[in-house]
Amino acid sequence: MELHQLQYVIEIARHNHFTRAAEEICVSQSTLSQQVTKLEEELGVKLFDRTTRTVRPTPAGEEFIFYAKRILSDIERAKNRMQEYAGLAKGKIKIGAINSMGNLATIIANFRKDYPGLNIMIVEEGSYKLLEMLQTFQIDIAIITPPVEMNLHNLAEIYELIDDDLVLVTPKNHPFANRDKIDLAEAAHEKFIFPSRTHSAYNLALQACREANFNPDIVCESSSLYSRFDLVSKEMGVSLVSSKGVKSSDNDTVSTVRLTKSIKKPTVLALLKHTYHPPAVIAFRDYILNSVSFK
Repeated sequence: MELHQLQYVIEIARHNHFTRAAEEICVSQSTLSQQVTKLEEELGVKLFDRTTRTVRPTPAGEEFIFYAKRILSDIERAKNRMQEYAGLAKGKIKIGAINSMGNLATIIANFRKDYPGLNIMIVEEGSYKLLEMLQTFQIDIAIITPPVEMNLHNLAEIYELIDDDLVLVTPKNHPFANRDKIDLAEAAHEKFIFPSRTHSAYNLALQACREANFNPDIVCESSSLYSRFDLVSKEMGVSLVSSKGVKSSDNDTVSTVRLTKSIKKPTVLALLKHTYHPPAVIAFRDYILNSVSFK
């Protein structure tokens, strides 16, 4: 068994397709197929069910992929551990962040000016996906909105970055647009544009509506904050958004209305507990915690 075979299997499972996987890792499809067949013969199990249209892992393949990811992750962590001896002159940081972090690019750019040798990878996903990636060592740091139904302190070291509130975003000509504040219950008959269900903000907004004694009429979900603003501006509905998300968007096509009952939307930085964190990761954690952008 060779390390490149592990990567091949992971890529095939990610794309569910030999050709696309081969293009991703820059090898020929025939080479990829030969290597997987060779690995299956060595293991004595079938890793993939192949059809003319798609490729899917078998149960044995699913388990093999789990261990393959762990092995490659451990190798990457070993490399990072060795980089400790070179200080912060080299290294890699994989940062996962929700897409409402509008000032993250500025923070990362300023951080890299201090550490120009570091390679930084940014992944934008919903909080649930980022937590999954954190636990499987696909990212080093997760910047998320904590899911309302989870106690993250059992899983990760948690550092609060932003203590924000939800506001109601409406079209410019909406009856609420000229109001300074409303009770969320007044919006019970509105159509709502929600975050995608992969974002913990979905459950946060849903809980807020239910606490206001109504189930929202959700006509659309979007993982993009800016798409939600666009849909609101086109009078498709209203949306619950963090106040700092509104400010960072600099969007003048919608109106913002505060809520009489404060609904908190915190943003936190999470590092996995009981694991080694390279110096570059610790340096970024300390940098972002002391950043004036969050003061």
